[in-house]
Amino acid sequence: MKKLLLSLCISSGLMGCASHARNDVVPASYEGFKQVTGYEPLPGLKVYAYLHEASGLKVLVQPRAGTNVVAYVTAYDVGSRFEDHGRTGLAHLFEHMMFRGTPSFPEPFKTLSGWGDRFNAYTSFDLTLYHQLVPREVFDDVAKFESERMRKLQINDTVFKTERGAVISERKMRTEDSPGGRLYWELAQAAFDKHPYQTGPIGWQEDLDKTSFDDALAFYKRYYAPNRAVVSIVGDVSVTEALKTLHKYYGAFTREEWSEPKIPTENLKRKDRRIVMPMQAETVYMADGRFTPGVGSPQNAAEMLLCSLLADSKLGFLTYELVETKIARSVNDSCYFLVDPGLASIHLVGNPGVSVAKLEGAYDRALKKFPAWLSAERLEGIKLFYLSYHLGELREPMGLAENLAYSAVTAKDPVFGFKFMNEIKGVSLAQVKAVWADWQTRAKTRVILKPAKKSAPFKRKLVKK
Repeated sequence: MKKLLLSLCISSGLMGCASHARNDVVPASYEGFKQVTGYEPLPGLKVYAYLHEASGLKVLVQPRAGTNVVAYVTAYDVGSRFEDHGRTGLAHLFEHMMFRGTPSFPEPFKTLSGWGDRFNAYTSFDLTLYHQLVPREVFDDVAKFESERMRKLQINDTVFKTERGAVISERKMRTEDSPGGRLYWELAQAAFDKHPYQTGPIGWQEDLDKTSFDDALAFYKRYYAPNRAVVSIVGDVSVTEALKTLHKYYGAFTREEWSEPKIPTENLKRKDRRIVMPMQAETVYMADGRFTPGVGSPQNAAEMLLCSLLADSKLGFLTYELVETKIARSVNDSCYFLVDPGLASIHLVGNPGVSVAKLEGAYDRALKKFPAWLSAERLEGIKLFYLSYHLGELREPMGLAENLAYSAVTAKDPVFGFKFMNEIKGVSLAQVKAVWADWQTRAKTRVILKPAKKSAPFKRKLVKK
């Protein structure tokens, strides 16, 4: 394992190669930006963390001279987790609004495409993240663009209604009419009673309908403030150059008043739940979920490996048991850790003609056989698979910049992702077996979509106080 990690670091450029380090004196402070700390999660991979004291903006810089590109990521500490019952979907809706014009960049899509067409954004339960990979020559322009849409976005009621219509269409395509999307939606609805994780970032249709432009403006002012953001820069800029540019465009920003919202605590100890509902689909879809700890739990590495051992689409036990025997068309896991306790789930799509009883029965029988299949050799194999995949992502400036920003927002530690990989390396077979035994005691939520001519209507359950 140690040899694999070392070789991947060398081949990916993550180790201390001269071509990836500038001869730059890293300042302790620069025009209001004060260095908070520095990180070296792998030998030679140095990340410098700064805080802009007047605005609260957090900055991460990882210089890579000679690459000729810069990854620029802005992550905002806002996702659907912060939304109230009856007011859902605004975090994702505002992600769409952020691609509208600013004073200097009236056509963002045209501008971003001209910089290389490597840009995107996403909204999750816990954060909203914007990223682009650009030639080094336009770094200054990217910083100006991101600073303007943080505080000077040009939007009006007409723009708002246009983007709301786009989100409604997206909801219909990806959630209402998609069996896979509907399955994710209904699983969370069934599992959670009062935590905002109950509702996906796309939100409820009726909430989107009644959301106003004034709601959007209030959301922008509160959540898209510098003290709710992390800027992560990886690429061909020195630390001093990055801070000088950020000072030019963010230096006059100030903090926005903030009070932490009270988020309901979910009751994780309850009876199992099983729901079968009709869906306009050609075959059976099934999801089986269990509550998992929030980010930072010491058992999360073993939880992650257990999920992969069970249901990875390539190497997982259930792939051999159900896909290769023609019971299921696909098996995959959805196991990632949220700020608060969330769900780990296994998703199956039956082959055409396979009934609910046949798919569910084969799945339950397979789970009983899993402990006999589990071995130290298979555990080590899934570790190698996991580490090689994630280290491959981190070799790219964009992947590293995103990982640093995501970790800074959700785990409050920019290098949490690297620490988690080290935890993965140390997981023992006994730890995985202990988590598997614990899984058997946790409340299960199972949702099954049964093929029908007409899909079940969406029903909103009463939130328990």
